[in-house]
Amino acid sequence: MSVGIVLGAGGPMGWAYHLGVLEGVREAIGREPADADRVVGTSAGGAIAATLLTGSSTDEVLALISEPPGDDERDRMKSSATGALRHPLRALRPVAPGLVRCVRHVGPATALVGLLPSGLFPTVFLRRFAPDVDWPAALWIPSVRLDDGRTVVFGRDPIEVSVGDAVEATSAVPTMFQPKEIDGARYVDGAVASSTHADSLVPEGHDVVLIAAPMARDGGLIRRRARATLDREVARLHEAGSRTLVLVPDEPITELAAGFPRSGPDAGAAIVEAARRQTIEAFASIGRARPTP
Repeated sequence: MSVGIVLGAGGPMGWAYHLGVLEGVREAIGREPADADRVVGTSAGGAIAATLLTGSSTDEVLALISEPPGDDERDRMKSSATGALRHPLRALRPVAPGLVRCVRHVGPATALVGLLPSGLFPTVFLRRFAPDVDWPAALWIPSVRLDDGRTVVFGRDPIEVSVGDAVEATSAVPTMFQPKEIDGARYVDGAVASSTHADSLVPEGHDVVLIAAPMARDGGLIRRRARATLDREVARLHEAGSRTLVLVPDEPITELAAGFPRSGPDAGAAIVEAARRQTIEAFASIGRARPTP
């Protein structure tokens, strides 16, 4: 039985939530999620997918999440922010105004990202999630290319890239982080197009697709869009014959994650545990004949 795992966007809470989901999968089915046929990670999910497939433990990743930026990282972030403050008009210029011409192909939400400012901070500290290793065969990391608004899936598409660069690219949240440049092209957060990109697995025809989607929880416009997009992706997977199990953080998990990790660094373990329990309960609800990776 072939299995795909999708780890969606979700910010810092998403990092801890995905760790708990993966722990729950291990316990519920007694198998290692790193053995899945495909792991798709977008934004926060890309960072955790990279750590999963390069062998980092839950405790090691929680330590990375809670660890403040190092001196070099702080210096680069401070230098970037200082430069923006010295030249505010330059910093507020649209990052890719020509992208609006691609609206028919990429949709209004993606096209409008080009009208936003570049972002204050470099993505360098996100590299801590990506050990310097060869690209894992099962890993796909989607990102959005600013030149044309197209989604590029690193690991699937014929673009040479390191795991670290891909994690930086998919996590480059517009207005917060600067785009990540790779071979002359600029990339931003994969969640600009979809918080999950679960339908990238449609052509592969997996028997089962497990989707962890932190951004699809109840909330404002961005989360409603994430949920609507996810629903369409799940429908496409079902049409292709794949069964799906979708996990979204519940209210108690969301409350645990308030301020994490900046004002609540110790909440990580509690988020992981709550997500682990939620995952085990979800597997139990589909019966003993549940699919296994």
